[in-house]
Amino acid sequence: MRVCLLHNYREAQQFSMKLYADRLGAALEAANVTVDRLRPSEVFPKRWQSYWLIDKLDSYIGRFVEYPRLASAARSADVYHIIDHGQAHLLTWLDARRTVVTCHDLMLLVLAAGRLGRKNSYPVALEIFRGVSKLLTRAAVVVADSGQTRRDLVQFVGVDPARIQVIFPGMNQPFAPDPLAREAGRRRWDLVGATIVLQVGNAFYKNVETCLRAIARLRDRGVPVTLLRGGRGLTPAEDSLAVKLGIRQFVRDLGPLPDHDLNTLYNTADALLCPSLYEGFGWPPLEAMACGTPVVCSRAGSLDEVAGPAALTADPEDVDHLADHLGTILTDTAVAARMRQRGIERAAQFDWNSTARKFVEVYRQVREAA
Repeated sequence: MRVCLLHNYREAQQFSMKLYADRLGAALEAANVTVDRLRPSEVFPKRWQSYWLIDKLDSYIGRFVEYPRLASAARSADVYHIIDHGQAHLLTWLDARRTVVTCHDLMLLVLAAGRLGRKNSYPVALEIFRGVSKLLTRAAVVVADSGQTRRDLVQFVGVDPARIQVIFPGMNQPFAPDPLAREAGRRRWDLVGATIVLQVGNAFYKNVETCLRAIARLRDRGVPVTLLRGGRGLTPAEDSLAVKLGIRQFVRDLGPLPDHDLNTLYNTADALLCPSLYEGFGWPPLEAMACGTPVVCSRAGSLDEVAGPAALTADPEDVDHLADHLGTILTDTAVAARMRQRGIERAAQFDWNSTARKFVEVYRQVREAA
């Protein structure tokens, strides 16, 4: 079988999508699938893209003019796979009967529906995304990263449920428990002897304010916990809340970290707190689990199905319940050990070779039906 993977335009700026395409392609090749890759070059020289207008022109012309031209010329594959739903407009130039699209999440449409308590503030981007997403109804199969994304595809786009399959992606890095990394991280970030709860991510739906309130609740109960954060620092409103709660000195912002530091970061912590308001998939809980770090997360979006029984869960705004879970993990060594083992076993299920085998079956179905 020959499969053509259509990478994102300017994929270096969307590193998670590049990883998805690279890891899936390698696993498909290991499964004896012939993989062609369509990676369009940028329209304008990179040195010109420092100018805002040129950067925008390159983005739109490359994505909506040049890439469709290249896609329309692609004729050699048995099946075409658009690896990101944001490129679903390419369905217009491909044989849709032989085209699979992966949909990772529909965050912009979820926002527009007011489900997360705020509206999208970029109307042009929203309308472009809405129009592109509607084209997903043409695909032979839409593969969703999670059951939550599948439900959103039906609700917001109107994709036929019979044409949606859920296939979890594999882990993008070789995360693993590492006592030496734990010691090194604690020395590096001056946290030797600390009780550490980790929070990763900076988008509003990561629900940082609830993290701060949970940490304050724990400290009020006599648990001397420090909140370690990977990603951007606190916003002014979050900073003011930390001060008001009396915990600002117990919040450590590390700023954005390179991918090669993430294994050390997760190993450094005693627990991960992830009370997200929504996730189309949600990597941090799985990455922490793979490192043997117990997880407390919300049940929102896909988190309940992705984390499964390997995490302690609560509603995203239930500060008391989240703090109770953290307190149990941080003070009960038997519970912590049990959660570590469950997490390692759960994360091991997210394997690219397994993911590739499921995709091969989808491709066969599409090829036979075309």
